[in-house]
Amino acid sequence: MAPGVDIRTDGGYFLIPPSRTADGAYRWVPGLELDTSADRLPEPLGWLAALLDRSDPRATPLAEGGIAIAEGQRNTALTRLAGTTRRAGMTQAEILAALRQVNADRCRPPLPEQEVERIASSVARYEPDQATSILVHGLDCQPAASGQPRFAGITSAELAAAEYALEYLIDGLLVRGQPGIIAGPKKTLKTNISIDLALSLSEAGLFLGRFNVPTSVRVGVMSGESGAATIQETALRIAAAKGRPLPEYENAIWCFEVPQLGQAQHMAALGEFIAKHKLEVLILDPTYLMMLGLGDDAGNLFVVGRFLKSLGELAQGTGCTPILCHHLRKTRAEPYEPPELEEIAWAGFQEFVRQWMLLGRRKRFDSAAGGHHELWMSVGGSAGHSGLWALNIDEGTLQDPRGRRWEVEVLNAHEAYDQRAAVEEEQAERRKQRSQQRRAQQDRDAVLEALGRFPQGETARTIRETAGVASRRFNSIIEELAGAGVVEACVIAKQNGQNYSGYRLTGTDCPSGAVPVSQ
Repeated sequence: MAPGVDIRTDGGYFLIPPSRTADGAYRWVPGLELDTSADRLPEPLGWLAALLDRSDPRATPLAEGGIAIAEGQRNTALTRLAGTTRRAGMTQAEILAALRQVNADRCRPPLPEQEVERIASSVARYEPDQATSILVHGLDCQPAASGQPRFAGITSAELAAAEYALEYLIDGLLVRGQPGIIAGPKKTLKTNISIDLALSLSEAGLFLGRFNVPTSVRVGVMSGESGAATIQETALRIAAAKGRPLPEYENAIWCFEVPQLGQAQHMAALGEFIAKHKLEVLILDPTYLMMLGLGDDAGNLFVVGRFLKSLGELAQGTGCTPILCHHLRKTRAEPYEPPELEEIAWAGFQEFVRQWMLLGRRKRFDSAAGGHHELWMSVGGSAGHSGLWALNIDEGTLQDPRGRRWEVEVLNAHEAYDQRAAVEEEQAERRKQRSQQRRAQQDRDAVLEALGRFPQGETARTIRETAGVASRRFNSIIEELAGAGVVEACVIAKQNGQNYSGYRLTGTDCPSGAVPVSQ
């Protein structure tokens, strides 16, 4: 049923304080004492009662009144049934007979006979008083003998025949039942993208307008940072972009508080929240607000691991897929390249999550760009799925005539790199042109300054050397200035009695030693 939850009925017992064994006396865990009479014991928690009463929401009713067992659920269902019958003391033959009947009547399609026999044989190895563990952990937890752990193996043929189906919530992107994470630095739209994810899952639509969701599921979003107003505004425009009003997304549940991981009362309340709303996916944003008791131990794998373990156990017990929203390290060697799993902040997260969606900027955030974002989205998981895409997202601004919006373009990685290369080439060309223009202006100013030093005029060579400009550039500048009427040609009479061609600024009076060319 859930990690740490055991079931006792007629014939079962458990020891409580002040019972004693050869190893010592039992005592209550501090803070969890049950030192009250049996008639005053509290009612079971709501989430536990709901789990006891809940049936699989994905099962299909049969005409005879039973519940069909769909492909992907058959092994688990038959194993739990076998555990129940073994708990009642039934033999292997009796268990096998019951499994054959249920397999034929309810499994769609039925499992192979060999697989049914394997389940009956495996469960029959448990003693009846040990069979409860099958209900909680399945056949992954093997029976113990004489207080010693036992490890069971299966043959290669059994491994090949077993049914270990993976169910994708988003084709090639997100797997059911495996903890996930959406991580990125600031200004990478983690919350907004998680809202798109929630609405897409709840309606069996297209995540980010591109990735197919085959089946709708119940999704919860717990956000403790952005605030109700921001979540509402974002959800409204994302829903509108998907073509449906927000009230029609009945499978999406919203909460503006987050639990404290590792605290028993908070985890129990979270389990009750999941059970009450029959959630199959739960998005938790942000993670750091759920670990306020962490203190200075963010880098301690074992401390962080204890926080995350409480969420993993709850997810295992409820069957709900948790997705955490977290951040990357602030210092990244290449901040505008695709993010890597190793860049997730804090210890323990890389080890805990089994699938990830990492976000990063492809260029620096520009607040003047009108709500335009260019992002990387790197996806992967232990199930084997992986991919790299580029996102161009336009949100607009309040001042934009079109208002706030949610327009998403998804590019393949090679398209993004080609686009980046073209932009960089264009930028390089513009920089080159600006550099040439600055150099030309500097040379022009230098020539004019040199001409100003010789108001009576001077030879081209003297002017060029004074300005420090190369011959080709000087000739071009003089032609330009002459054409614009800024300078004029003149004859320079030197003290050696020789006349030389030269230039002077237009409008300068002709002193002795300089004669305009026209004369």
